[in-house]
Amino acid sequence: MVKRDETDKVDVLSVHFNNVTMDDMVTNVKQFFEDGQQETLFIVTANPEIVDYATTNTFYRTLINSANYTVADGTGVVKASKILRTPLKARVPGIELMESCLKIAHSNHQRVYLLGAKEAVVVKAQEQLKQQYPNIIFDHHHGYIDLQDAHIAQEIKDFKPDYIFVGMGYPKQEMWIEQHRHNFEHTVMMGVGGSLEVFSGVKKRAPKFIRTINLEWVYRLIIDWKRLGRMQSIPRFLWKVMKQMRHKH
Repeated sequence: MVKRDETDKVDVLSVHFNNVTMDDMVTNVKQFFEDGQQETLFIVTANPEIVDYATTNTFYRTLINSANYTVADGTGVVKASKILRTPLKARVPGIELMESCLKIAHSNHQRVYLLGAKEAVVVKAQEQLKQQYPNIIFDHHHGYIDLQDAHIAQEIKDFKPDYIFVGMGYPKQEMWIEQHRHNFEHTVMMGVGGSLEVFSGVKKRAPKFIRTINLEWVYRLIIDWKRLGRMQSIPRFLWKVMKQMRHKH
């Protein structure tokens, strides 16, 4: 069985983050395939919104803490770790980790399954990615499915994927992975949120200079006002971090 990496953990509101950089994670994924392990490799990319949700949902918190790797997808998580005086080395954006995995898959002529988004969006994402990574064999299914649907899981299993990227939003994407991961062998499984929309061209990522100054979340809010309600989790997250810091001293 692939062991969860318990070294160098950082606790942010009882979510246990691996203190890793993007380079570390690329090495970990490459090592996973080189080792020829039969188990799956479950990666969670958690932002402040996910951590805030996990503080109120014990089942979900236990689930993401059982993943092989939980990485900080969000400037807020990295800043929180510094406030708590257990600083994480770096942010590891989920979409960039997915891109790194796709580069590995391209080099290794591997198989990638995209699960999530609307049918038209996931089809477009697959088309765009196929152009960029012609050595990868892709397949897909939209994300409007029942978590218990064994038929879809069997369909994906028959494809024999090396990677399954699940873009159904939290908590559904992680719950789907947890529910079905035992059906797969030697597969990287990762929740990727809205990444399929970005790869399809439906949504755009913030320009690089905005990402560099850690204001990507502001850009997302400006181009998508529907996120405003979700942003309420940010002050809640910060308030809880301040409480955790006080309890530590």
